[in-house]
Amino acid sequence: MKTLRLTDITPQHSHLEITTMEHIETRRNPTEPIMHKHDYYVMIWVQAGEGVHTIDFNEYPITPNSCWFLSPGQAHFLQLHTPPKGYVISFDADFFGTVENNYELLTTTGLFHNVLQFKPFFLDPADAPHIEQSIASLWAEYQNNAVNFKEEMLRTWLKILLIQFARCLAKQVDTQEGVEYTKASCLVKRFQELVEKRFTEKNRVADYADLLNVTPSHLNDTVKKMTGIPASEHIKQRVVLEIKRKAHFGSLSAKEIAFTLGFEDEAHFSKYFKNNTGQTFSSYKKSLLPSHTKATFSINP
Repeated sequence: MKTLRLTDITPQHSHLEITTMEHIETRRNPTEPIMHKHDYYVMIWVQAGEGVHTIDFNEYPITPNSCWFLSPGQAHFLQLHTPPKGYVISFDADFFGTVENNYELLTTTGLFHNVLQFKPFFLDPADAPHIEQSIASLWAEYQNNAVNFKEEMLRTWLKILLIQFARCLAKQVDTQEGVEYTKASCLVKRFQELVEKRFTEKNRVADYADLLNVTPSHLNDTVKKMTGIPASEHIKQRVVLEIKRKAHFGSLSAKEIAFTLGFEDEAHFSKYFKNNTGQTFSSYKKSLLPSHTKATFSINP
């Protein structure tokens, strides 16, 4: 599995790219399905088209008006069965996060950094014209040959677009439980952010409870109430996901993966993987065969 770098695939080594799904379909290899990762953020708005989007080894149906927000490191492959229509906007953290509160938009809105609860959301048709207008403004600046303040303008339009998407997403989130729901959501979000940063070194609920200044039982109960699974399961799922990602690279042995993820030895690693997936690591590696070969369009944004 390869990692795409934005500066390697964009003209003039740009830190932002905006294009249509139609254009991507014509320039990517349509015959070779490739699971890959990015070192940058990707927003995809599918206005028309149907197919399958494989993200971190889970398959999701693609339908019109679906919106997809991918964080750096997520493994994915998008495959459409019909000609696509829509937009793909890619940008890296260094470009957008120059201003501190910009980076907060990437971590607090729920659009990105939600690998364990990933799912697309569907844009309300009533909001589509406003989103498309902002994309048009971003695109116009992207194509503008002016040098003065161009990056600042791109960041500004990108920020507006992210806020609009975040508002659309927020309207679809159930907030009937008021303040208590908000407090619980914040705690779960902070827990998930910590897991993403520290899962290779901390694997106990108590470790994260200490960092969050709450009791392990309170953290476990809150996470289970909000997500349906206990905090300990979130930690396990994140470790297993990383094992699967590294397995897809094909260059690391079980022993090497065990070492990078902080396991005591290969035996402990193998037992952990089997207990949490139901299959041995070696059998999982053997199962990594090309899939989705029947699709008409293969797109690697």
